[in-house]
Amino acid sequence: MANMIQHIQKPTLIISHNKTLAAQLATEFKYFFPNNAVHYFVSYFDYYQPESYLPAQGVYIEKEATINQEIEMYRLATMASLLSRNDVIVVASASSLYGL
Repeated sequence: MANMIQHIQKPTLIISHNKTLAAQLATEFKYFFPNNAVHYFVSYFDYYQPESYLPAQGVYIEKEATINQEIEMYRLATMASLLSRNDVIVVASASSLYGL
């Protein structure tokens, strides 16, 4: 994968199935590409519970979420780099792509 990124010389998106693997991959790509802008792009929720309805009890549970400000800053830095550079590598979790 690193050889392909080096060869095409264009912004690259790598999608991981979870935040943990995305962090590991971002660290590795920073090592392989020290001069590139390597960004960690994950969902900015620390906690997320979708809304739900329990028909047996007639109970509606509202959506609940906690946003991590530090991760939100990482996401904004990623967008800024994509607008200003061509040597960007974005390592994202699949869940981060929802709601863009």
